[in-house]
Amino acid sequence: MPLEPTNGSLQEHAPLLWKWGPSAVLLRWPEGDSPERRDSVRSVLARLESDPPEDLSDWAGAFSTVILLFRDQAPPLERLNRWVGQTTRVSGFRNPPRTIRVPVRYDGEDLDSVARASGLSVSEVVRRHQASAFEVRCLGFSPGFAYLSGLDPALRLPRRSTPRTRVAPGSVAIGGDHAGIYPVPSPGGWNLLGSTPLRPFDPTAAREADRFLFRAGDQVRFFEDPQATGPAFEPTPWVSPGPAWLRVVAVGGHLGVQDAGRPAWRRFGVPPGGWLDPHSATAANHLLGNPGGLPVFEFAGGGQVLEALVPLTLAVTGADARGEVLERSGAIRPVRPWSTVRLDVGERLRFRGPVSGVWSHLALCGGVAFPLVLGSVAHNARAGLGASPRAGDTVSGGSPSPHPAGSTGLRWMDPVRLVGRHSGPIRVWPGPQATEFSAHARRRFLEGPWSVDPRSDRVGYRLSGEPLEVPAGSMESEPVLPGSIQVPPDGRPIVTLPDGPTLGGYPKIGWVDPRDLWRLAQTAPGAGVRWEPVGWEELVP
Repeated sequence: MPLEPTNGSLQEHAPLLWKWGPSAVLLRWPEGDSPERRDSVRSVLARLESDPPEDLSDWAGAFSTVILLFRDQAPPLERLNRWVGQTTRVSGFRNPPRTIRVPVRYDGEDLDSVARASGLSVSEVVRRHQASAFEVRCLGFSPGFAYLSGLDPALRLPRRSTPRTRVAPGSVAIGGDHAGIYPVPSPGGWNLLGSTPLRPFDPTAAREADRFLFRAGDQVRFFEDPQATGPAFEPTPWVSPGPAWLRVVAVGGHLGVQDAGRPAWRRFGVPPGGWLDPHSATAANHLLGNPGGLPVFEFAGGGQVLEALVPLTLAVTGADARGEVLERSGAIRPVRPWSTVRLDVGERLRFRGPVSGVWSHLALCGGVAFPLVLGSVAHNARAGLGASPRAGDTVSGGSPSPHPAGSTGLRWMDPVRLVGRHSGPIRVWPGPQATEFSAHARRRFLEGPWSVDPRSDRVGYRLSGEPLEVPAGSMESEPVLPGSIQVPPDGRPIVTLPDGPTLGGYPKIGWVDPRDLWRLAQTAPGAGVRWEPVGWEELVP
C-alpha cells in the first residue's frame, strides 16, 4: 500500500502518521530540532518500551521519525492517532534518563586533524568533547551504534571525504553534529578521537538486556582515562554442537547459515537478516520433513564442496547451482534442483555455480545446528552476528537421524507450483520521499531500464542505469525497511536487503513489495529489473 498521511488532527509538535505497506506505520515529526519536538519523540519512544500498541512486533526510532511494525495488519490510523495524541499530551510515560559515563583514551588517528580544522589545540578538543552533554537520539548503522547529540559546535566537522574500510570496535568518533562509539569492526567515515573499553554491543552477554549498552534517551558523558583501550574483537567461531555429519572442503563464493532472521531488535540497530528467498529455504526444509523455519545453508557463486562423514540425506533448492555428487569411485552423478540427495560416507557434494538465479539453499534433517544469537542463527558478518563455517570445519544436523523419518526414496518438488512464487515484473510502491523527486525522475525510475550491479550483496542490491535526478538538500536519517529503494547523490538506486542498515539518510523513491523482494534477490548481476507500479496513479499521471 502507498504511504498516505492522516488528516493530522494532532497538536503542533506531534507527528503525522503515514501508512507504509499493510503492516507498518511511519511517524514523522515536523522539521526542526525544537525542545518540544524532541520531548514529543522521547515520550513516544518511552511509551513504546512500557505500553506499546496492541500487536506491535517491532519498532525503531530516529531523529524525527519512528516506524511501527505490526505482526499482521497495522491498526486503523485513527486508532494510532489517538494513541500518539495521548502519549504526547501526557508526560508520565517518560522515565528519568540514565547517565552513562564513558572512559576514553584520547589517542585517535584524527585527533590532530580535528584540532587543526577546528582551530583549537588538542587539549582543548579533548576538554570540549568531555564538557559536551550528550544524549542518545537513536541507534542504527550497526548493532548498538548510538547517535549522540550535544556535540560542542566548535567540533562539528564534516566526515572524512574517503571513509576507512575498517574502524576498530571501541573507537570514539565525531561526525557532523554527532558523536558515537563503533561497536563492531566496520567501514566508517567519522573522525576518530580515541578508544574506550566499553562495548556498545556484546552478543555474548548472558542476559539479553545487557547486550546493548545504550538506549534512546540516555545521557552520556565522556571522561579521560589514559589506561582505556578498545575491546578485543573476535568473530563468533563456528561450532558443531553435535556429531559431525559433514566436513566443509571449500566455501566457494559464499556459504552462510540463515533462518527467518531477527525481526524484533530493530530499535537497537540490529538488521532483521534471514534468508533472501523464503520460498526456497522453506521448501528445502519441507523436502526433509523439517518445520519450515529451521536453519539452512544459503550459498551463491559456486565452488562449495561438502564431504559426507556419515550416510545422510540433504535437500537442495533455489537457484540451479549445477550440483553434482563426486562418488568415491570417481564417477559423477548430477543433482536435480529442488530435490533431496543422498550421500554415502566419503562422497562429496559440489556446486559449480548457478545457471539461473543467484541464491541456493541446502537443508539437513533437523536443520543446521548452531547456537542462537538474539533468537536466531542468521549470519551477518558486518554486524558481528552468528558465524559460518570455513574450510575444514564440520557441520551437524539438529535431529537424531541424518535421514528423514519414513523416507525410502528421493523427493522432488516443482517450484512453479509454490504459492507466491511467480515470474514477471517486480511490484514496487512509492517510497516515503517519492513526492520529493521530480515527475520526470519518478517516470524514469519506473520505466528504467535497470539492471543488477555486480557490486550487490546481502546488504543491498545496486541498480545500474541512467542516474536519477536527486532532490536538492539533505535529510535526517530515518528508519529503513528491507525493500526500501534509496537514491544516493550519484543517482543510482540501492535496494536495501535483510542485512542492510536499519537507518538511512538517502531519499527513498520506492519500496519493493515484500512478496517480491526474493525475486529481486534472485536476479543475477547484469540481468534486467522491471517494475510493476502499485499505488503510483497520482504520482505518475
